[in-house]
Amino acid sequence: MNQNPTASEKLDAVRLLKFIVKWKKQLIITGIAALIVSFVFTLPVIMTPMFKATTVIYPVNLQTYSQETATEQMVQLLHSEDVKENLIYAFDLFRHYDIDSTGKFPRFEIMKRLEENISISKTEFESIEISIVDKDPKLAAKMCDSLLSFVDQKAISLVRIRAAEVVRITYDQMIEKKQELDSTEMAMKNIRTQYGVTDFENMVEGFSREYYRSLSSGGVNNRMETAKKNLDEKCGEYVFLKEMLWKVRGQYSDYKFKYEQALTDTKKVMEFHNTISKAIPPERKDSPKRSLIMLLFTASMMIVALLYIIYQEHYRIRIEKEIVGADKF
Repeated sequence: MNQNPTASEKLDAVRLLKFIVKWKKQLIITGIAALIVSFVFTLPVIMTPMFKATTVIYPVNLQTYSQETATEQMVQLLHSEDVKENLIYAFDLFRHYDIDSTGKFPRFEIMKRLEENISISKTEFESIEISIVDKDPKLAAKMCDSLLSFVDQKAISLVRIRAAEVVRITYDQMIEKKQELDSTEMAMKNIRTQYGVTDFENMVEGFSREYYRSLSSGGVNNRMETAKKNLDEKCGEYVFLKEMLWKVRGQYSDYKFKYEQALTDTKKVMEFHNTISKAIPPERKDSPKRSLIMLLFTASMMIVALLYIIYQEHYRIRIEKEIVGADKF
């Protein structure tokens, strides 16, 4: 039959303090041992010091593809596998990270390691902070610089691919408009040579004045009648062709401008970032935080030891009493 524990059997602060005083020697030994163990395991020969190089950039010259900002687009480029591949082979990271390139999942392992060691984040000021952690501080800084170089290469390749597509499309459109332009000019030339219609507006004004003067003076010769007939028959066509020629020339000029601009873009060499803070080899390690690890490990061991003491001094005795009482019953 279970009974409520008496006041002397309850675990309170006074009883806990008595336990600690009673077991103080063991607790001190546990704390010292934990400090020694954590000190040994955090030595550089066991836990490799890691250094973090950081650079801050602003994206520039990027062409938009959708609703994302230039900063978001640059972050996407920095995360692209092409950029990471270039980084891997430029610094022989399989060897540097001790990853077997002929193993079962070498690509998965190297990409996971890069994801752990490279941090890319957008700041509140729309700049981008890039941090790379490595055991070699100089290599960490060099990797930051190379990462920016590779992302510039990726960005310019996208610009050139897009420009090449525009070149192909606008070239076809330009050739089509050039053919239409040549056809319109030829039609107007035929009207000028066969029917004598040249500058239509001025020609009509002068011819009308001369025609009605001749008509009032007694007659119109065959030449003037033929000219009048030609004007009557071809004036509408000539005006239409002239307006069409003006429109087609404008379209052709627009396509030609776009074509030449896109052709220039296929040969562009530019950077797509402005460096705000250049990466420099860090002088102090970033991790592991040795003092913090030692403190947490020692505190954890002390808590475990204290729980063991509470069990030995309080709960074990109660459990044994309950077992004995149950046997008697």
